[in-house]
Amino acid sequence: MGGEPAGPVDTVDHGMRFWEKQANALRSTLTSGKVVRLDELRRAAEDLGERYYELEYFERTTAALRRVLIEHGFFTEDELAAKIAEVRRRYDAA
Repeated sequence: MGGEPAGPVDTVDHGMRFWEKQANALRSTLTSGKVVRLDELRRAAEDLGERYYELEYFERTTAALRRVLIEHGFFTEDELAAKIAEVRRRYDAA
């Protein structure tokens, strides 16, 4: 969390899982296209409260991006839940 002691920084490149690459590309596209701002994402991440410490970096980033896109009215919680359910059904059927 910004301004708090963090301890040692792990500088080893652990690579990125497929979904992390997708999440990073989406965040990069939306911030470079000025759809969302990095300060909005930081605020939304810090608003996660205790979850902030439980989530890994890309999980925090994705949760923050979700919150900001909902705040901007791109979709609702219900619309997102319906789309996630649809994708899960397709995945399970494969």
